[in-house]
Parts: sequence; structure tokens; C-alpha cells
Amino acid sequence: MANAGTFDSPWSTLDSVFLANKKFLPGDSIILLSGNHGNPVISGNLKGNQAITILPGERQFPRVNSLQVTNGKYWKIYGLKVCPDETGRLEKRDFVAIKANSSFILIENFDISSTDSCVNNWSVSKMLTRAGLGIRVEGTDCSLINNTLKQVSFGIVVAKTAIRTQISGNIIYGFLHDGIRGLSDDSVFEFNLVAGSYGIDNNHDDGFQSWSTDEQGKVGMGKVSNVILRNNIFISQLDPDQPFPQETGMQGIGCFDGFFENWTVENNVVLTNMWHGISFYGAKNVKIANNTVASNPFSGKPFIPWIGIYNHKKLGLSLGNIVVNNFTTGFSEMKGVIAESGNIKVDGKKLNEYFEHWKSFDLQLRSKVKNSSKVGAKIEKLPKIKSQLYLCDYQ
Repeated sequence: MANAGTFDSPWSTLDSVFLANKKFLPGDSIILLSGNHGNPVISGNLKGNQAITILPGERQFPRVNSLQVTNGKYWKIYGLKVCPDETGRLEKRDFVAIKANSSFILIENFDISSTDSCVNNWSVSKMLTRAGLGIRVEGTDCSLINNTLKQVSFGIVVAKTAIRTQISGNIIYGFLHDGIRGLSDDSVFEFNLVAGSYGIDNNHDDGFQSWSTDEQGKVGMGKVSNVILRNNIFISQLDPDQPFPQETGMQGIGCFDGFFENWTVENNVVLTNMWHGISFYGAKNVKIANNTVASNPFSGKPFIPWIGIYNHKKLGLSLGNIVVNNFTTGFSEMKGVIAESGNIKVDGKKLNEYFEHWKSFDLQLRSKVKNSSKVGAKIEKLPKIKSQLYLCDYQ
């Protein structure tokens, strides 16, 4: 740490840089060399309106065991591998955490995993001990862009305090509980892939889950407002040889304890063998449009996913909702729906009659339903993702 902090005379790890309280100015860049940079705690730049950037150097591959941003503002952090394997410490942790006293933080192109090793032969107890939470956001005006998260307990958790969060283009592949939790107002979740739900315990796993709280933190009170959930893909299982196959089933988009107000849920794909494909309990001015909700072609519980809007469990009626142009294997209750048109409900046992190659996850509609061109999601074919992502693909 006595070095000059240049390429020829670099400092030590990123962890040590912040422990030594090195000072940076808005617009500075911190370039990382290969190696393990520990557990850095990023802070500072509170008065700046220009970001400080942390990124790998050319042909460098830095990694950290975990990363936290606390009391920080306007930081852009790119391209880190986050995995605790080298430490030998097995305690659960949040791999990336943005604390509530931070804002305007960007996390982009991270590669996050609980382990570098294969998990196909792991026991349930080992997975429960090792799998940590991918990214937790508590600060405001933050963005998570194009990150890959594998072998995690929860993928991305966006707290109530994290208003105006953008979650875009992330891959969450191989998770124990919920892929994404979104509890904040004025937030956007788009172009994310959530797949590979592990059947570990009795938790009712969801691709996406939300609930409301009041100021005292009581669940099912208050509201979550002005959320956009669009162009996402939620699949319970993509690999026929997936470890920890689901037994109770992954729910798709589950918003169970509202109220939820002014939500747009559009152009999403949900493939699962559980009831709740898209469900809202307590909805006001929620629009559910152009989604595809259908059974997963792989074996599992023989439940047919549906779209449903229900009244709040305790606080009253759902109101002013729109459900249009969806392709689905089922509808449940439709409470407070003022417009319901253009939807297609099909027999879940006959999906091959509607999709070109349903069993290989090609969701292009056959000609018999193409005359309803406004129906269903426009995401016709899923990204090509190798099943080896479940395995030890790190070197």
C-alpha cells in the first residue's frame, strides 16, 4: 500500500485500498489486476455528481469473495467475479450488497456463484450451507445490468427502500428459493432470465415475488407502486438432468400480499408446473398483457399454471385491472378486471399443437394461432443456454 498506485507500482487489493482510506475524485477509475481482492467495502463520493469507476484492466481477471457498497454514491463497478471458494469459509453471505445509505450504484457484468465446483453431487445440507444470496439492493436509484448469478439461494433481492431500481439483462440460473424479489416502488425488471429452480426445502419458490409492507414492516399492509415487469423469462427447469429437481413446483410471478398499484406485467414467458403462473392478491390498476404462461415440458408436478387476480386477503377489493392478449393454460379468479379481451386459453396437455417446438422451448406459435398475432409474448425462442452452466465451468 506504500506504492504509488500506478500500473508499474500498484497498490494491493481493492479491499486494502478502502481499508487504507485512499481518496478518489469524481471521474477517477480504479483498474484491477488479476487476483483475489478480498471483501472490499466501497464508500465515498457522496458530494460528487460524476461516477467513480472500478473495472478490470485489459486481460485481467480480478475476483472478490464478496463486495459491499455502504455510504457511497455514484459508483460504477464492472466485470468482477464473485465467489468465496478460495477462502475456505463456508458461512452464508450476501455476495454483493448495496446498503440503504448508498445511491446511484451500477453493478454490471458480474459473474457471481457460491462455488467454482460442481454441485451435481452435493447433498441438500451442503447446498443449504454454501449457497449465498446473489445481490441485495437497499439503496436508491441503483442498476443491476447483465450480471450472471449461479448456484445461489436467492438471486436478486430488491428491498422496499430501493426505489427506482433497474434490473435488466441478468441471468439467474440454478437457485434455491426465489429468483428475484422486488419490493420497491418505481422500479423496472426487464429482459432477465430466471431458470433452474432447485427443490431444496419447503419454501414456495418463485421466479419473481413481491409483497407490500407498511412503515412498521407489517407484511400485507401498505402498497408497492409503479413497477414494470416486462420481457422476462421464468422457467422452472431447463436441463433434464438438473440437480435438486423441483418436487413442489416453482411459481412464476407471485405477488401474494398487496396492495400492488399501477403495475405493468407484459411480454413475459412463464413455463412451470405449478399453479401460480402470474398471480396478484390485492391489485389496483394492474395491466397484464401479452404474456405466455404454460407448462414446462419436463416432468414435475402435474399442476397447470394460470393467470389470476384476487382480492386482498384482508383489506378489500381489487380494482381497475386489465388482462388482455395473453396465451395461457389457465385462468383463476379475475377480480376487479375492467377489460379482458384477446386472451387464448389452451389445454396444457396439447401445447405441441400451438407451439412449433414446445419441448425444446421454441415458443413460436403455429399457423393455427398466428392469426391472433397480438396474443402472447413476442419472445419466441429462448436464449441458447448450455446445460453445463449447472456444472463447474470455471477454470
